[in-house]
Amino acid sequence: MKKNDYFEAECVDLTHEGQGVVKVEGIPYFVKGMLIGETGKLKVIKQLKNYGIARLIELNSVSKDRVKPRCPVYKQCGGCHLQHLSKEAQQRFKQKRVQDVMQRIGKVDCEVAETLVQDDPWFYRNKVQMPIGFVNGQLETGFYKQHSNDIIPTKECFIQNHASNRLVNRVKELMVEYKIEPYDKLTGKGMVRHILTKYGFKTDQLMLVLITNKEQFRYKQVFIDVLTKEFPNLKTIIQNINMRRDNVILGEKEKVWFGKGYIQDVLNGLTFNISSKSFYQINPPQVEMLYNKAIELADIQPTDTVIDAYCGIGTISLCMAKATKKVIGVEIVEQAIADAKKNAEINHIDNVEFLVADAAEYMTKLARENVHIDVVMVDPPRKGCSTTFLDAVVKLDPRKLVYISCDPSTQARDIAYLSQFGYQVIGPCQPVDLFAQTYGIENIVQLAKNKVK
Repeated sequence: MKKNDYFEAECVDLTHEGQGVVKVEGIPYFVKGMLIGETGKLKVIKQLKNYGIARLIELNSVSKDRVKPRCPVYKQCGGCHLQHLSKEAQQRFKQKRVQDVMQRIGKVDCEVAETLVQDDPWFYRNKVQMPIGFVNGQLETGFYKQHSNDIIPTKECFIQNHASNRLVNRVKELMVEYKIEPYDKLTGKGMVRHILTKYGFKTDQLMLVLITNKEQFRYKQVFIDVLTKEFPNLKTIIQNINMRRDNVILGEKEKVWFGKGYIQDVLNGLTFNISSKSFYQINPPQVEMLYNKAIELADIQPTDTVIDAYCGIGTISLCMAKATKKVIGVEIVEQAIADAKKNAEINHIDNVEFLVADAAEYMTKLARENVHIDVVMVDPPRKGCSTTFLDAVVKLDPRKLVYISCDPSTQARDIAYLSQFGYQVIGPCQPVDLFAQTYGIENIVQLAKNKVK
């Protein structure tokens, strides 16, 4: 076939990104919005040697797993991928995604437990980061259309929290009222680039960050007076100045207009300070489930020394502290470690040591010095762990390694590497859904050396 050809076919699988897969004479075509078992009329929009991309024109048969997307701009916006798939089918899809990569990349034939999902998988995100710009002459906030710089106007995002949805809309209204220009990527002119909010689900505290292209903001006091009056739970307002001509969202310089420059939230009974640049998991109810399961699998003993690699602001380190003798949290971002130390202080926890260091280098140093470590907890960035880090784990020889990942593919790759040194997956993998309506998934794996499953 060639571009613009029409054909009919049945969807036989889903990719890890949730796209439908149809096959014609052995050639796979990837189709956005099609589900397994559905048949339909398709149009080729890209034809390559070994695969193609097609557009769904109309469905001839509909899957029992299909539901009506809740969001009116779901098809245009690139934020969600699976709103057309039922909650139960999303649960199965994510379990299968983990199974696939463990077998194909990790070369591990392990059990994968049923995905832990939340009862109400809507309005769960505690962080909103919205661009702002002109769309057809009107000032709009929203999200970028997938693979573009076009803003899809959005008044209510169905996976962001309600408080942030309301606050973003009010900021937009003030910008219209006071004729504050949005930043224009092409010309480099304009004032406001993005609106960022953070929200504490347990504390009901709200943060606003205005990311601006210039330092001087003429209507600063107006924004403070109006917004703090209308949003009593708005605890801090920050101006982040970013004059760069690229796609990096946050700049280095900040000014606190109102409040202390941070909000607080509660996780597993512990209080955490959250600043504008703090990494804090976006779905607190589900992250409690994630952390509790990871700590359970780590089987931490009262006499253990535990390393929490890539510890961020210390959330899981501090959650583990009460179960053991000592926790060492390692993170390369200085501000994150400063926040972690403050979080230990406000929770009166003194058996956690937080260090600014590259995790791989620090682990290598410990291995070289023959330091005894009982358990390693690792929650790396999406790219996974370096071989330097994994080699250090092998040399440290902890009783158990618990690996949390937001990308099961890189996690499986690292498991395959560790298997060369006798590490095996113990018990079932545990997917936890922190990202309902999207293809994202967190997965927990416990490993030990030369143990029987």
